[in-house]
Amino acid sequence: MEHSGLKPIATEQRRLGSLDLGLIWFGAAIAITEIWAGGLPGLTSVGLLGGLAAILLGRIVGNGLMALLAHTGAVQGLPTMALARPVYGRIGSLLPSFFNVLQLVGWTGFMLFVGAGYLDTLAGFCGLPSGEAAPGMRLLWVALLAGLCVLWSCLFGSSPLWKWVERGSGLALFALTLGMTFIVLRSADLARLLEMRSGGALAILAAMDLVIAMSVSWLPLVADYSRYARSPQSASRGTFWGYFIGGSWMYAVGLLLALDASRALVSGGPPAPSPDMIVIELLGRTSAAWAILAICLVLLSTVTTTFLDIYSTSISAQNILPRLPVKVSHFVVGLLGALIALTLSVEAYEPFLLAIGSIFLPAFSIVIAHYWLVRRDCSQPAGTPPALRWTALLAWLLGFLVYDWAGGFPALRFVTAFFGVNPPIRPWETGASLPCILVSTAAYLLLSLLFREPGQKPAGDLAVENGQSRSQVPTAGQQP
Repeated sequence: MEHSGLKPIATEQRRLGSLDLGLIWFGAAIAITEIWAGGLPGLTSVGLLGGLAAILLGRIVGNGLMALLAHTGAVQGLPTMALARPVYGRIGSLLPSFFNVLQLVGWTGFMLFVGAGYLDTLAGFCGLPSGEAAPGMRLLWVALLAGLCVLWSCLFGSSPLWKWVERGSGLALFALTLGMTFIVLRSADLARLLEMRSGGALAILAAMDLVIAMSVSWLPLVADYSRYARSPQSASRGTFWGYFIGGSWMYAVGLLLALDASRALVSGGPPAPSPDMIVIELLGRTSAAWAILAICLVLLSTVTTTFLDIYSTSISAQNILPRLPVKVSHFVVGLLGALIALTLSVEAYEPFLLAIGSIFLPAFSIVIAHYWLVRRDCSQPAGTPPALRWTALLAWLLGFLVYDWAGGFPALRFVTAFFGVNPPIRPWETGASLPCILVSTAAYLLLSLLFREPGQKPAGDLAVENGQSRSQVPTAGQQP
């Protein structure tokens, strides 16, 4: 896959099929952070059946948005941030690009943080210095993983071998995760877990926020890869099902582990570790061979997932700094991610995830609404976008405020968490994601109808000017 910046991809370069994109997103989902997210209190509070329902419903909503954006990226042949330019304007699109760079650097830091903790625990099983007795080992693991991620990005980000490397790593991760899941299911007391009561339908809607937010965190990256698809249909299918299967699987494993550990805690056992630490302890107790396979799983999941973050950071950064060399941005992201990993704490993960949802869910709901509802002839040239489109920016702000309010102001709590302050704000029982999607989309449609920019014409008029009848105008659901 060649790095083409913000230019449309030529037809002869669009070689990825549904299987290719499915393996890319399946590999992205097979990650420690996904297992960890499945064990967060927002999901475990609704029990096993309620948590599984929240996972599946949340994936349908979040992955549905991913599929719509993947389809548009394949039609246009453009990366996500280039798709945002006609929506927010040439200057306005710098804002989602800036937030995307921030969240990708943050995700790099969290991946390195969790992966280093995983490797530190494995070092203890192998008799190497680890834990509080050897704090310098964490620095070693973070530096090692960061170096591997940057090297992976530099070697395979612009190489034709990239597709085959991703295929091989995806299949290896699949085999390793099968073994991990078998051990998890064998150790958990499913009969007791099924007896746990859920919090009802409204509680499940609120729990969906943690699932949707994870899918939403990938929205700024989706079209960066779907633009290489052979057809829009293969782009949407591969993106949806690849991340749906892998992401739902990992969340379910994390949920099962966390619930089983909390049951032991209620029964008088020791304090429960995080889901990823439970996995490594189970694998380490089984055999040394499983411990070695666990190391491979961590390395593959961390490197392949963080590669997606680093690669897309380069594309987003080009929307802000067009002359920035790609490999320089790879190195800078890896370095910043390593520094963040050394300062993170476990408590910052859930607020970070929900803060991502509050920013990117309304932002890309508006982008999707623009191409699928407002400007339905998305295969036609958009022309030069204005500097700012205040209608989209205002709708984004309204969606952000609704999400933050409905979710108990997670963005505010993410900032205050660094100072050890947790304000007692009660979230809505309905959750934040669905109200945010409805409000941001409706606001954008209404504002676009009431305040049409000078020179902006309906989709049909653009087609007539190009010599087409209105019946010949392709929509976002059609292949050009």
